[in-house]
Amino acid sequence: MDQNIFQSFYVCFSAMKQGFKACRRVIGLDGCFFKGACQGELLCAIGRDANNQMYLVAWAVVEKETTETWEWFIGLLIKDLDINDQGEGWVFISDQQKGLISAMQDYLPKAQHRMCARHIYTNWKKKFREHALQKKFWAIAKAANREDFMYRKAKLAQDTPEGARDIMRTEPKHWARAFFPVGSLCDSVDNNLCESFNNAIVEARFYPIISMLEKIRHKMTLRVQENRSKSAKWTSSDICPNIFKKLKVAIKMTQFCDVPWNGKEGFEVKHVSGRGRSYTVNLDKWTCSCGYFQLAGLPCCHAISAIYKSGRNIADFIHKCYSVEQFKKIYEHCLEPAEGQERWPVSDKPRPQAPGYVSMPGRPRKNDRKREEGEEPKERKCQSMALKLLAACVATRATTRQAATRILKKGRRRMPS
Repeated sequence: MDQNIFQSFYVCFSAMKQGFKACRRVIGLDGCFFKGACQGELLCAIGRDANNQMYLVAWAVVEKETTETWEWFIGLLIKDLDINDQGEGWVFISDQQKGLISAMQDYLPKAQHRMCARHIYTNWKKKFREHALQKKFWAIAKAANREDFMYRKAKLAQDTPEGARDIMRTEPKHWARAFFPVGSLCDSVDNNLCESFNNAIVEARFYPIISMLEKIRHKMTLRVQENRSKSAKWTSSDICPNIFKKLKVAIKMTQFCDVPWNGKEGFEVKHVSGRGRSYTVNLDKWTCSCGYFQLAGLPCCHAISAIYKSGRNIADFIHKCYSVEQFKKIYEHCLEPAEGQERWPVSDKPRPQAPGYVSMPGRPRKNDRKREEGEEPKERKCQSMALKLLAACVATRATTRQAATRILKKGRRRMPS
């Protein structure tokens, strides 16, 4: 007998789809668990706006993260975003989910698939716990060219040869900036925007499915309106504020750069501190041998030094994808208001049944009983019992400190009469 059982639900609003066309072709993919009585997971696809903030493209409710559910989600995403040529020119960032890796290989084999360096570091840190190694790992991940990558890796190998070998278990093309192809206009080595989204909807994840989806829709409606209002006040600069902050960091570093100029388009920029490395800059081609300028579409400290030397304007060397004008294009499409649930049309199709129990991945929950209102939690109860035992110990004139301590540690041992 066929049963009409609920399995999954996919959402991609036209306004978000149209707005994404003005974004870079970079998408973060992730999943998170429901936190309430309902079991399941929420998959999401997150883009990046011109201010490097999260832009929600699509989301879906599924039973659990598997190869099948990720293939289903990515297949719908490909249709909605018109991703052609097997993903050529697109960048997808994820957290090393096995089902997702398999789905990406099948559906988008030509897309660049980055893996979150933060998750790679978390797994690597389980074996190599020294805090001093953390900075060295991130220096490797964020090195913008292969020479700097190898240098940073060699510095790590001086402290831990085994650790330097272990970080190469995951191919560096997935997590190291030095191996990212040019053209994506994205230098990110992590998937933090998806984590930010999961945190932003943490309250909604306690609700039943329909209420949760309504809360997410409501949040996105407000977010679009707030960003539209915010961008109207950005009149002091043509560049988005978060991008300007990144530029200020690079500008500050120019104080350590010496810039010989050949009088045309060639500049040789040398660091007067640290390793004293030299890089060549070509402003006509928007390139720097450090690799960052052409990867991110933003001038690095070497390019900025060359721009200052030649008396040009920095704004002329920032890609238009970071402009306030582009930001306004992204958020010019608004979500339409919806009627309340009591006015939704009633379908003539059979009502879907709730799925059965699904064993979720991860450590099982503790099955502690529900406590009565005002009843102390288990830990406090043990503590109060220990205090009572200690008081009883004093009352019975236990003369030795060792006896009192032993009784306190035992917790539940009865006092002798």
